[in-house]
Amino acid sequence: MVWAGFAMIIVASYTANLAAFLVLERPKTKLTGINDARLRNTMENLTCATVKGSAVDMYFRRQVELSNMYRTMEANNYDTAERAIQDVKIGKLMAFIWDSSRLEFEAAQDCELVTAGELFGRSGYGIGLQKGSPWADAVTLAILDFHESGFMASLDNQWIFQRNVLQCEQFEKTPNTLGLKNMAGVFILVGAGIVGGIFLIVIEMAYKKHQIKKQKRMELARHAADKWRGVIEKRK
Repeated sequence: MVWAGFAMIIVASYTANLAAFLVLERPKTKLTGINDARLRNTMENLTCATVKGSAVDMYFRRQVELSNMYRTMEANNYDTAERAIQDVKIGKLMAFIWDSSRLEFEAAQDCELVTAGELFGRSGYGIGLQKGSPWADAVTLAILDFHESGFMASLDNQWIFQRNVLQCEQFEKTPNTLGLKNMAGVFILVGAGIVGGIFLIVIEMAYKKHQIKKQKRMELARHAADKWRGVIEKRK
């Protein structure tokens, strides 16, 4: 009963401490976009940037609700997108906000990069023509036809997603749970206790056996002494 109570206390204490540790060890989640609280909170140690004087830079400058985030970004903005992407790879920059097509192209070529969050400030590319050009309507209709037929999407898949895509390992972030690996310490403690208990039982049995033999020898010696005492008394 004593050993059972001791084992229950050890297992309960170990499980409680392990559960508390797993609760504190929260998995990191991907950014949800520019509205993510970690980007807007200046106290977070998460740096983000864009390219100086770019359309993205002007977008953040015009948005009043993004003023705090822009003040933090302004000191980190880069002159070129290439340098910013390189700093993201080495971990100097946590998030680079830029044109989605360029970011998807870079992420398809390098497993160390990943795009996150929803698109914002949607704007498309255009074809510049002379004012009053007779080709304006024809080009506009052709572009609309490309979108409706799915030709533009097929170009994205061919030149951005499929042509340069690498087979990167996917690591899914799941909440921490108590598994067999986490509970290995409990089994080790219980196993050590069982081995220790068996060892103590063997010692106790050996000691008990030795005591029984000793007691038998003492009884034989006492019996022999009584017998000799009786013989001596008869001779007297």
